[in-house]
Amino acid sequence: MNNIRQFSSKEDIQEHACLWVSRLDRGLRDEELVELDSWLSESNAHRQSLIEAASLWDDMSVLNELSGLFPESHMRKSDGNRAKRQNASQHRGKWSIAAAFLVMTLAIGAIVQQVWLDNTHEFAAISEKVETGIGEQKNITLADGSVLHLNTNSIVTVDFSQNARSIVLLKGEAHFEVAHDTSRPFSVTAGNNTVTAVGTAFNMQYVNDNAFELVVTDGKVLVKDRFRDSSSAESLFGKKPVTEEGLLMFAGEKATVQGKVEARESMSKNDIDDDLAWQQGMIVFKGEPLEAVLAEIGRYTPVRFNITDERLRKRRVAGYFKVGDIDGLLAALKSSFNINYEKITDTSIQLSVAS
Repeated sequence: MNNIRQFSSKEDIQEHACLWVSRLDRGLRDEELVELDSWLSESNAHRQSLIEAASLWDDMSVLNELSGLFPESHMRKSDGNRAKRQNASQHRGKWSIAAAFLVMTLAIGAIVQQVWLDNTHEFAAISEKVETGIGEQKNITLADGSVLHLNTNSIVTVDFSQNARSIVLLKGEAHFEVAHDTSRPFSVTAGNNTVTAVGTAFNMQYVNDNAFELVVTDGKVLVKDRFRDSSSAESLFGKKPVTEEGLLMFAGEKATVQGKVEARESMSKNDIDDDLAWQQGMIVFKGEPLEAVLAEIGRYTPVRFNITDERLRKRRVAGYFKVGDIDGLLAALKSSFNINYEKITDTSIQLSVAS
């Protein structure tokens, strides 16, 4: 793709005006005075551009010196041209600095606009789908610098445009470290809700078809109905109240979101670290029932567990387990929780109370 930006007509005129300033600095030859005379006669925009260039340097004094450069006819007599040349040379030092300043300004402006255009094009072109298989995890840096941590058996779509950064969590669990950009809010949609943030971090995990668990690890987010109008950066981070748009959640808070925000609670730093231990390939249990533990383990492996004794379903399990390490889990269940196991097939294990 050709990334060279073509100058607009206005920019071309400005560039020519700077060129004439630099020529005036070293003194115009007779043929150049004729050429300048012709260029100034072509358009009012040419004359205005040269006046504006002069005003950047010396205000009215330079404008007075230039007044003789704008002809009433298309040609000047040679003696008049020599007078103008002498007049211009008297201000050679000033014109040199002015010309350098103006050329540098236009060059920097062109570079800044080029970078902006390139970035805008990049953001506008971003539209992709990212997914992981069972037991697979991915860490991805997005086009805006945000970091996406995608857990096992998960799917998200990414759509970045010039005005918005939109993610849809279709399945599974993801953690987002959002790059700060107040002009383009970062929104993640899951089920019937949208979580919107600018420069923050949060974790979302589906717990059923429409409900997800939200943990805010840094900054704040706005949780709202996905069918409401998109929130503006002004409403999120300005003085405009957001109570009518949705519910603000802050760092250290956790909730279940299913249309409404439910079971909202505050978490300690250790609690958050345990919840996000999957990013280091670990799972932490703190006394959950065995059936809930096995459901969580099942997210990371195709192995399925069958509990033959109903009493085992509610037995509490605690520990720090490596993701996908089924043998380590079975050994811990036997040694610490008095639970026997039998491997029926490669993907089927039966659990029972040890005698």
